Amino acid sequence: MSDKKGDNKKNIIIACGGTAGHIFPGLTLAEELLKRRSGNINISFITSDNGLAQKLLKESGYNFYTLPVKGLKKRSIFGNIDFVTSLFAGAVKSMDIVFKKRPDCFVAFGSYISGPPFMAASLLKIPTLVHEQNVTMGRANRLMRRFATKVALSFPTTNFESAKDNVVITGNPIRQAALKGGGREGARNLLGVTNDKFTILTVGGSQGSRAVNSAAIAAFKDMDKLLRSRIQIIHITGEEDYERLKAEYQKIDDLSNNIYPFFNDMGIVYSASDITISRAGASLVFELCAHKIPSILIPYPFAGGHQAENAKFLADRNAAIMIEEKNLSKDSLKSAILRLLENGNLRDLMRKRLGNLAAPDAASKLADEVEALL
Repeated sequence: MSDKKGDNKKNIIIACGGTAGHIFPGLTLAEELLKRRSGNINISFITSDNGLAQKLLKESGYNFYTLPVKGLKKRSIFGNIDFVTSLFAGAVKSMDIVFKKRPDCFVAFGSYISGPPFMAASLLKIPTLVHEQNVTMGRANRLMRRFATKVALSFPTTNFESAKDNVVITGNPIRQAALKGGGREGARNLLGVTNDKFTILTVGGSQGSRAVNSAAIAAFKDMDKLLRSRIQIIHITGEEDYERLKAEYQKIDDLSNNIYPFFNDMGIVYSASDITISRAGASLVFELCAHKIPSILIPYPFAGGHQAENAKFLADRNAAIMIEEKNLSKDSLKSAILRLLENGNLRDLMRKRLGNLAAPDAASKLADEVEALL
């Protein structure tokens, strides 16, 4: 992609942390902007230097830069010295990137990676937009929001303490691979699963979640043969836990299961499933809403507790069942599974509520805000 101003193309920089939850919304926004402007736009990314971030951006074909900024540690003096040092180094590199690119708009999707280039863009009077994916605003976004030209929120309940006139509710952009499923029967045929069984999708996460994976397999083992004959499992374990879970499923010879370390076209597995067991990252929550899938959410208890608030948002609206990890066991999970399996009216209610909470036009709304700043 060209970086020259003389070609009349608009330049945009998108900064996001190194997790899939940050990168996928950024990529979805980029796709929407490219579609609107028929390629008459230059989009670059700034992200962390971890492997996942670089892999996803390389596969997508965008020009990107990495910064060595480390996260803030609450109880580590030496860790925070490291943070300050990396923040300074990131600020110097960011200033160089932003000064040379001179973008027409800067978009931040959160994490401390976004901070230094956001400051550089602000100093150069470049219009800025900050997007928050979770119910609870992250620390970096809380700092940036006060200086942002526009702030976009995914959830209407996000607490916002400053002026409201620059705030808009857009929802969280969902990647196309998580939206397109081809319908229930078509998805099940693609996966090779039957149409006559209750299908449970378990998602350990892109990096794997040992707690969720372990509780799920324990709950399935604890079921009697009659109950297991009524269900089938689609389990996305994450790369690190795949071999362990594969061996565990082989011990349950009367349980139909399809197990994957990773599945790129998530829309297919969503379409094939009756319920989902998963964490409560913001992207996944909005994907569940889009597909209207009743779910059992087990929020990740760390990283500022963001996932607990996301899960609570759905649970408070009777759109999901929430189990905190401290209460997670084979018994609590099995009980929640049986509650959804045996109560079709509850599943119908959840699907209705999820549909009301869905934000299928989030990418379009966010792109509108970027266009306005351009």
